[in-house]
Amino acid sequence: MKTPFLHEPTESGDKALCGICRRQFSRYTCPSCNAPYCSLTCFRSEAHSHCSETFYRKEIETGIKTESSKTVEERVKMLQLLKRIEGQSAEEDEMVLWGSDEDEDEDEDDLAQRLGGVDISSASANDMFGMLTKQERDKFFMALRDPSSELAQRLLASAELHKIQQEPWWEAPSVSDESSLPLHVRYGHKPDLMEVPANLIKQHPGSPSLLYNICAVLLAYSYTTRHMSMSPLSSTTNDAMDKDEARRVLSQTVPFITHPKSKVLHGSLRDVVITFWSRFDPGGINAEIMLVLMEDVEKLVRPRRVTIAEHSLRRGERVPTLTADHPTATTIMAVSDVASLFKLPTESSTVSQRSHVVMKLTFYAAHLLSTPSFVLHALADEVYLLSESMESEVEKINRRPAEAIARPGGGSSPDQKTSRKGIAEIS
Repeated sequence: MKTPFLHEPTESGDKALCGICRRQFSRYTCPSCNAPYCSLTCFRSEAHSHCSETFYRKEIETGIKTESSKTVEERVKMLQLLKRIEGQSAEEDEMVLWGSDEDEDEDEDDLAQRLGGVDISSASANDMFGMLTKQERDKFFMALRDPSSELAQRLLASAELHKIQQEPWWEAPSVSDESSLPLHVRYGHKPDLMEVPANLIKQHPGSPSLLYNICAVLLAYSYTTRHMSMSPLSSTTNDAMDKDEARRVLSQTVPFITHPKSKVLHGSLRDVVITFWSRFDPGGINAEIMLVLMEDVEKLVRPRRVTIAEHSLRRGERVPTLTADHPTATTIMAVSDVASLFKLPTESSTVSQRSHVVMKLTFYAAHLLSTPSFVLHALADEVYLLSESMESEVEKINRRPAEAIARPGGGSSPDQKTSRKGIAEIS
């Protein structure tokens, strides 16, 4: 049988570490996965078993087919050996993924005992992960690698997950529609409206519009709300670590609200979408998700049609208290939620940094209040039309044969690249 080495030992100048033990310099390369390794021990190790077992199976098959000196009886024995190896491997994989029926109750009792004295609400993810056995960790990673598996679907559909999962507050139906909702659906409550100083609520003819910047904030707000399954983000019931993560995501996707010297001014809705999308790693967000976020932005930015009458403020007249009946109340609530989130003290932010974010968002809210409703309706229509164009592009991409959109090399997937290009071409 051949040795599992692809080439002779490398020269002393090759200083690559063994990819398996990471203690010795590598001398060989795995012919299956190209991983560098130092010895036969590492090649046969459990960490590399996915390649070594496959290698030996192939060697047995090759030996059966090519060695004419083998008798019929010997070939039958080798075939039986190969079947036993494959059967044992499949059984082990099944055991790792699901566990045996006899051990399932025992494993659950053992896990309950290990976690008995642990405060799960305050324990870190690393602490919890460290308490799992290797078999439990392997089972968990298998579920992560295959979200469509039965185990992953059971975890995603668990009752405990539904208890904490919240749908965005702006999707909550009216009282008349609540009877038709599934019982397990939970919607977040509407955020409190921020106070906007009266002296900021005034039109500035000739000044650049901030409406596209506000759309960028709403796009990031929608993504963060859905990504974190928190609604509203600033709710007192949310975990402090989750709030920190929400602030981090918002700072990453719309950095101009946190950078004091930022002079970003989006000139079009297309620019907003492309800039927002570029903040993610390739494949991190697809066109279908963008369509959902765009639909959210349209809902958030469109003024209410049945509201209290609007009127222009005269000099010296006090601004009426902002209520949920105001035409732009939904948009102001979203901006208020982001401002309330950044207003909360954190270890990594100073008072001046938090004040800067709140002041900028307050100025955005004042800009919304000074913008006529028909302008905001036109903006919502623009969001809708761009979303429709994006959806048409996605449908075209999905209709193309896979080989027609294949691209050589790494980077973004073909769908991802083509989707971004299609959006960039929309005028």
